[in-house]
Amino acid sequence: MWVLLLMSFSIKQKIDTLFIHLSTAFVFFLMQVGYVAAGEWEFDPSLTVSETYTDNVRLGGRLIPGGIGGIGFGGAGSEGGDMITQINPRLSFSGVGKRYEIRSDYMMNNLIFAQNSNLTRIRHRLNATGTAEILKDLFFVDGTARILQQNISLLAPQTTSNIFVTGNRANLRVYSVSPYLRHRFGNFATTEARYTWSKVESGANGFRNSQRDGYQFRLNSGERFGKLGWGFNYNNDRIHLKRFNRTIELERYIGNLRYNLTSRFSLTATGGYERNSFVSIRGKPSSPTWTVGFIWAPNKRTDLKFSAGQRFFGDTYSASANYRTRLTTWRVLYSEDITTLNQQAGQFGSFGSLGGLNVGNLALGLSNFLSNRVFLQRRFNATVTLNGSRNDLTLRLFQLKRQPYTSEELDEDLLGFPLFFNDTKQLGGNVSWRYRVSPKTNLNMSFSFIRYDFLSANSRRNDNLIFTANVTRDFFPDLTGMLQYMRIDRLSNIQQGSQNIDLSANAVTVSLTKHF
Repeated sequence: MWVLLLMSFSIKQKIDTLFIHLSTAFVFFLMQVGYVAAGEWEFDPSLTVSETYTDNVRLGGRLIPGGIGGIGFGGAGSEGGDMITQINPRLSFSGVGKRYEIRSDYMMNNLIFAQNSNLTRIRHRLNATGTAEILKDLFFVDGTARILQQNISLLAPQTTSNIFVTGNRANLRVYSVSPYLRHRFGNFATTEARYTWSKVESGANGFRNSQRDGYQFRLNSGERFGKLGWGFNYNNDRIHLKRFNRTIELERYIGNLRYNLTSRFSLTATGGYERNSFVSIRGKPSSPTWTVGFIWAPNKRTDLKFSAGQRFFGDTYSASANYRTRLTTWRVLYSEDITTLNQQAGQFGSFGSLGGLNVGNLALGLSNFLSNRVFLQRRFNATVTLNGSRNDLTLRLFQLKRQPYTSEELDEDLLGFPLFFNDTKQLGGNVSWRYRVSPKTNLNMSFSFIRYDFLSANSRRNDNLIFTANVTRDFFPDLTGMLQYMRIDRLSNIQQGSQNIDLSANAVTVSLTKHF
């Protein structure tokens, strides 16, 4: 019965589209037959079959005002509980040779809803990257291809799983190809000239597909300049928004200096000019720019970078720190930049996460919610990982602020809400613990909390919490089972009349994964 049901979908159209885009990103690599034959290839085909029962398949999406439940897939016809069957064939492979490296993870996510049969469908998920050295030590090509499902808005229910029919998720396809030249002038200098073509597509109503042409040139001093290093960087990104017939141009000319006071401590400085062509709603988008800072690496386990300066939007800062011991890893990152969704695609959140393809990985993180606007993004991440003989513990803290810099009309059709909701702050964290009960059995627990503040909307906010606990068991080397419980809660002070928009849901999943 399931086979007949799945055959009724428009599988051919979806698969044709998938392989057309994949061939665009990787055709150059596959043409290098001589290189491919000489490498080492590993293939890991698998099949996961799971059954999930949840008592709230919509996660409260029916209470969202303005009909946002219809802007993503699965926007109507589902309420209350449901039983969801997933049949997920998956293929992971990697190829590594002297002059190329290709890695890919693809899953066909077949979803069958018992109570809402009209929602039964197929979702493709892919994360593929490749790089090839075409001419030795001179000409290279990088490529990526990603297909995933993405939350559209922070206002509606949030999930990382397709089993929930929130109406707030859309298919997203991200592709890029980047040829570049790299050359070393002895010990005098190194240079790189790169072109990047990227495309972001989605079927979400109001989201404008975009294409980016990026040009980058770097020239940095070599080993001859031991005490005083220098460099020059040029970046030009042109983002074309389809259907708006608009092109956004972001351009920067930056010179940099590095003075090594000691072998482990250096002073840094940059200076230049940035010219941006978008129509800013917050003043002139172009101006001189500069930063000063330092780099400190007191030992092999520790490094710290910091800089502060001025850009057209005001004060700017950047920092990173890494520290490692035998059992722990500590990482901190802070960055800020004027950017677009096209440039951010694949950087964080659900973009580019191979782990997101797993049935049991449902932790919430920073959301790359859809937007057609240029925005100032300030991002902070801190991660601590502790690895023991039987216990692994990871703690993550994060914050993301986004402030739009282009007109709200670009997102009018996408959000369907008062547009001040696009000025946002995401703040939260998650903790995950794995305990090895035995060589074949693991206990995994995680808790995620994230708060969405809408900064221009009188302190309105949404709080989202997810708790998961599962047990995995290796019955055989190629057969793994999982039993999982999940609890979701959402609290909001954004109201529809006299009703709060809130949710709670429980879900129980049992799954088997077979590797071939």
